Amino acid sequence: MSSNNAYYPNELRLTRIKQAELEENKCFTSKMKGAPKLSAIRKAIWFLPHFSHALKGGLRTIFTIAEYLSKEWNTHNIFVIDNFFNRVVQTDLQEQLQKYFPELNFEVKNFLRDDNPDSLPEADVGFCTLWVTAYTLARYNKCKAKFYIMQDYEPMFYPSGSISAAIEQTYRLGFYFIANTPGVASKFTQYSDWGMEFIPGVDTKLYYPSEMSVRKNGPYKIVYYGRPNNERNCFILGCEALRIVKEKLGKNVSITSVGADFPVHRYGLHGVIENRGLLKTMEEVANLYRESDLGLSIMTTPHPSYQPLEYMASGCPAVTNINELNNWLYKDQENIILSEPIDNIVADRIINALENSELRQRVKKGGLDTVKNLSWDIALQQIMEYIRNPKKYCPINTQYKLK
Repeated sequence: MSSNNAYYPNELRLTRIKQAELEENKCFTSKMKGAPKLSAIRKAIWFLPHFSHALKGGLRTIFTIAEYLSKEWNTHNIFVIDNFFNRVVQTDLQEQLQKYFPELNFEVKNFLRDDNPDSLPEADVGFCTLWVTAYTLARYNKCKAKFYIMQDYEPMFYPSGSISAAIEQTYRLGFYFIANTPGVASKFTQYSDWGMEFIPGVDTKLYYPSEMSVRKNGPYKIVYYGRPNNERNCFILGCEALRIVKEKLGKNVSITSVGADFPVHRYGLHGVIENRGLLKTMEEVANLYRESDLGLSIMTTPHPSYQPLEYMASGCPAVTNINELNNWLYKDQENIILSEPIDNIVADRIINALENSELRQRVKKGGLDTVKNLSWDIALQQIMEYIRNPKKYCPINTQYKLK
């Protein structure tokens, strides 16, 4: 198909790999699993997609892991921005990383469309992140082991078709996987039996509850994680549910959306939602959560999203959709409020929670009890141990963590 065809998705151009390179990668990963234990990890190479901020989504997790390797092993991290479309890399990236990850030992390289992976330096281990970087890691063989940091089941980011198939193929490349949450790991084990799962932590120094008791009467405050450009967050479903809430409660409720910039009038939400978009600091985010009576976040993929965990840590009872792959974490009306993904039912769950202070108090306590057992130190230690000594997948026991 011609690349000039209007129906040719840009994403398909990212699968730049040849059959010979696939075969070479297959030989590499087979040999890699024959002698999995690694010595000291002095140098790690990370393939990253182009991004706009170091604290966005899964990038924060990536840099947290890399910083931990620097602290524990004095690892030098080479961050390769897989910049296929030759976008401008933000000039303050070095400053961002130094500010938010002060113990990170690193350098940044810009990898363009026609660059050859052989031009990159050698490393002890290589990591791919978002799916678009997996094909580049498959072509890079100047390391001893290859790892896939899998933070969600990414084929679900697109409709079933050409792009989702290209993403799914990356899971067959033979890398060791490091899955963010048991639900995500359960998807990856369809393709590989070499990997591990971890449970992310919450920064309780940033996200913590206020000393105020649960509000018994309005006006109530709702915070909504609203992202119209991410289908998995079901933006329209959330908006329609909140429209019903506003119609029924009127001035007795105020609703604030954060997470993405969008004009409220485009969605007919003027007077329903105040959109504050991307807040300038994480402290502003935490303060908003702390001041809210309820937080709404919808996620249809296996990862539960960090937002409900941050709501919980801030003492803000959370509402989300039913998702069986997150049953390891969510207990309805104990640490969260679950709803069928139907707008009027979501609205009913929200209104019932706002008007039932005892329910919110119970869910608030359950949420705080849950997140106090979620530790980044534990997760990072498990990840570090797995990098040094990769094994076949064995699910971790999550139940004791959530009591």
